Amino acid sequence: MPREFRSRTLRSLMRSGGSIVVSLPKSWLDAVKLDEGDYVVVEVAGSSLIISPTEVEEEREVKLRFESDLRALIDKIVAAYLMGWDSIRVAFPRNLKETLEREIFYLKERLMGLEIVESGQASITLRMVIDPMELKPLEVIRRMWKLSDDMLRYSLEYAGERDLELSGLIEKTEDDMDRLYFYIVRILRKSLANPALAIRLGLTSVEILDYRLAAYFLENIADRAFEISGLIRADEAAPGKGFEVEKIAEILLENHKLSMDALLNRRVEVVSQVKRNLEELMKLLTPPRLRGGQLRVRDALLSIADMQYDIASLTLPRLG
Repeated sequence: MPREFRSRTLRSLMRSGGSIVVSLPKSWLDAVKLDEGDYVVVEVAGSSLIISPTEVEEEREVKLRFESDLRALIDKIVAAYLMGWDSIRVAFPRNLKETLEREIFYLKERLMGLEIVESGQASITLRMVIDPMELKPLEVIRRMWKLSDDMLRYSLEYAGERDLELSGLIEKTEDDMDRLYFYIVRILRKSLANPALAIRLGLTSVEILDYRLAAYFLENIADRAFEISGLIRADEAAPGKGFEVEKIAEILLENHKLSMDALLNRRVEVVSQVKRNLEELMKLLTPPRLRGGQLRVRDALLSIADMQYDIASLTLPRLG
């Protein structure tokens, strides 16, 4: 008789012919609708096994209702998206339809793949239309790296030229980064909740965690680059004065490439070079007599360099 340990079950191994087998809990079989003769996916995860149904779960729908605050309802829609719900049905008073539709059209620009599939007088249904297999987390990470690399180049070039067209490009790239960040958070959380999806995407639990952290750092690097361009645009930091801009740009861009090389190709030897570059950058960013705006630029540049090192360091726990 199995012994129950809260949500865990201790079961004995049995021999069947030439194999060792273990019985599965009936409550779990009922919940995922499996029976004798069906197939399951078995994933080796270190010293553990993950057993999942062969199919990714059916479309999940959540129902949201307006209570008293429109802003709170929009926040709930964002939360439902990030939690991995496939369909979001929103109910509201008829007099709010026009206002809510405007808010949702704006929201769709931030939440990639979310579309209105049904619109009534008192309800709207939103659905995720991107299949996770069409845009995998690794592809998103690579795209986020490229966009953040572009933003670094744009902001550092902007320090020397203040080109209005370049300024607009920085803002557009920042918007794209935000959309990708929301999307990858959704997919990674969905993969954690659904091991069968993680297996289809080729993700281990360690990779899910690493990609989540890498996405966070890349999005924040883009934010800091955007902040730098804003400081220069507001004339809070005199471009090029007090800094060796070209050398700083060279080190930051090299470390940005090296950090992703370390993460994606598991090149542990690269981490030490990233650290050496970081130390050199810190020396370049400690000149005397910096004024207010320049101090804020320096802090943003150092923050970027620290996060690049954090990305590279994600490789280290994989040793052994």
